Amino acid sequence: IFDPNIDPDGVYTYTITGTSPCPDATATVTINVTPFMEAGENGAITLCTTDAPVDLFNSLGGTPDSGGTWSPALASGTGVFNPNIDSAGTYTYTTSPGGTCDDDSAIVIVTIETPPNAGNDSTVNLCSLDNTIDLFNNLGGTPDVGGTWSPALASGTGVFDPNIDPEGTYTYTLTSVVCGDVSASVTVTVNDANNAGSNGVAELCENDPPIDLFNSLNDTPDTGGTWSPALASGTGVFDPSIDSAGTYTYTVSNSTSLCPDDSATVIVSVLLEPN
Repeated sequence: IFDPNIDPDGVYTYTITGTSPCPDATATVTINVTPFMEAGENGAITLCTTDAPVDLFNSLGGTPDSGGTWSPALASGTGVFNPNIDSAGTYTYTTSPGGTCDDDSAIVIVTIETPPNAGNDSTVNLCSLDNTIDLFNNLGGTPDVGGTWSPALASGTGVFDPNIDPEGTYTYTLTSVVCGDVSASVTVTVNDANNAGSNGVAELCENDPPIDLFNSLNDTPDTGGTWSPALASGTGVFDPSIDSAGTYTYTVSNSTSLCPDDSATVIVSVLLEPN
C-alpha cells in the first residue's frame, strides 16, 4: 500500500523468492508523486484610488503556494494590483500542479474607494448686519456633503451668523478610514456696521460760540463722517452767527466695507438775541 502523503516517490521492487533450483523473480513499479499546490483561502481588501500598488497574493488566507496565476489579468501582468489602473472586482488565484493533481483556486474581492472631496479654500467678506450664510456654499470646487466644521459655530452646523460668530478661518473636514481625512477652509472677515449714532437737536442763540454738531448726536457715533449741507467751517462745527438753522445730516461710510452707509440728523434752532 503506497500513501502519497507519506511514502516517497521512486522505484519499488516486488520480489518472489524462488524455490531451488528456480531463482527469485522481481518486477518494479516506478512512482512519481506530483506535489499538490494550495491556492490558499478566500480573502478581501479595500483600497483607495490613491494607494500604492499591492500584491493580491498577500491578501489570500491560509498558506497559498506561489507560482499560480490570476484572472482576470491585471495590468501588471502579475498579481500586483494598481488601484489607479485596475478595476475593483473578484480576482481568482489558481494553482495548476499538473500530473494527476487537480487545480486549486481561491479568490480575493477588491473594493476601491474614491477619496472624499472637501472642496477648495476660499474667503468671504461680510457685514455684521448681514444675514446668516452657509459656509459650505462658499467652499470652492465641488465638495462632498457630510463633513464637520471647526471651530464649532453657534448654529452647531456650517451656518455662520455674523452677529454671533467671530471672524476667522473655519475648516471643513471629511473623514475616510481608507483614504484618510481631507479638509478645506473658508476665511471669514466681518466688517463692523457703520454707526452714525441717533438723531439729536441743538438750540443756540445767535451770539453763542460755535459748537461741534457731532456732540449733539446721541448714542456712540463713529468719527470720520461727513455733514450735509456743508457748514461754513468745512467741518461739523456750526457757527450760529454764520450758518443757518435747519436739519444737518451726519453720514458714516466706509468704501472698503461691505456695510451700508449710516446717517443721523441734528436739527439746529437759532434764536435771535433779545433787543
